Amino acid sequence: MGKKSKDEWSLKEFQPKNSPERHIFRKNLFPVITPADPRYPFIAYLTFAYSPRDESGLPSSRDEEILVRVEEKEILCLEANGLSVQVGAVLKSGIKDMLFYTRNPDEFLSMAEKFRDEYPQFKVSCEIGNDAEWACYRDFP
Repeated sequence: MGKKSKDEWSLKEFQPKNSPERHIFRKNLFPVITPADPRYPFIAYLTFAYSPRDESGLPSSRDEEILVRVEEKEILCLEANGLSVQVGAVLKSGIKDMLFYTRNPDEFLSMAEKFRDEYPQFKVSCEIGNDAEWACYRDFP
């Protein structure tokens, strides 16, 4: 699956009215798995919570550098052997969520646990739910 091409991802930025917060959404427009593929019925959120640099809710430059490296290189293990595909990422309010669809929630959770130990400066969590219709993907900005 390798490195993601910029041409395959959309980027949208929102700023809530009368708020300094910024919300950044990236969506994989052409995942290697056809959306709603019945073999990948589970949505997984891999979440990294951080201390925002200011009222924008965005990370410090050091945390941002680490989060970019995690998303570009280190999460590839979660996509290896067709376990999952990353379909989106959200950065807002002290949270970076990376969204995946997976075929095996137990294996995904097991592999995602390593990020908790490797990045103690972040509160790392993972939540998985059933979304066989890929409704979250369709509704993602």
